[in-house]
Amino acid sequence: MELQGKTMGAGLTPRRADIFTGEAGWIPAAEPARGSPARGIVAGTRVATVGGWRTVEDLMPGDPVMTVDNGPQQLLDVRRRALWSGPEPCPAALCPLAVPPAALGNRTALLLLPEQLVLVESDLAETSYGAPYVLIPAAALDGWRGIATIVPHRRVETVSLHCAGDEIVYANGVGLIHCPPPEAAGAEPAPATRPGRTPSGYTVLPLDMARILVACMIAEDAQADGVA
Repeated sequence: MELQGKTMGAGLTPRRADIFTGEAGWIPAAEPARGSPARGIVAGTRVATVGGWRTVEDLMPGDPVMTVDNGPQQLLDVRRRALWSGPEPCPAALCPLAVPPAALGNRTALLLLPEQLVLVESDLAETSYGAPYVLIPAAALDGWRGIATIVPHRRVETVSLHCAGDEIVYANGVGLIHCPPPEAAGAEPAPATRPGRTPSGYTVLPLDMARILVACMIAEDAQADGVA
C-alpha cells in the first residue's frame, strides 16, 4: 500500500488550539451525549485538503479533503461537540493522548482521543492479519514512542469529519485518522472482542488485541535501538 501523503508535510506550520494555557478562543459546541464515544479529531489539528493544510474546526461540508485511498473526497457532514468542558476534572476515559512529533509520522505534536481509530503499520500485523496496516484505538498507543495520556485543563472541542464512504485522512503530516461515513457516526459501537473490518478493507483491532500489538511494536523498537 502506497500512502499518498508521505511528501505532503513540507512547509507544514500548524496552528494548534492550546487547551492548557487558555490562549485559544473556543466556538460554542453542543455538550456530549451521555456515554458518547471518545472519537473525533481534536480542534487545532491540521487536516490535509485540496487547498493545503487547514485546522479541522475550520472545515465545512463541501470542502474536499485528501484521503489515503481515494484522493480528494468532499465532506458531506462535519459535526462538532465538546468532549469535556469542566469544571470537574476530565474523566479518565475521555482524556486525550499526546503524540510527539514523528511518533506516527506526524510532523508536529498531535492530540488523539482514546477511542479514535488510527492507522498503524507493523510487520506483525502483516503476519497476523494479512496486511501491514491496521486500525487500532488510540488508547492502545499509550507508552509507545513517547505517546502518553494527558489530563486537559480546559474545554476540549472535537470535530468529526464524514465523507460519502469510509476514509482515512491525514493529520499534522502523515498522522492517519479514520473517518467513518455519516450513517456509521451516530451509533455507539458495542465493545469488540475480535478483529473487525471496515468497508474499505482495513482490519480493526479491539483494544485488548491492539495493546498486544503495540507491546510487540515497543519490543521491536527496543530491539532495533539495541542493534543500532
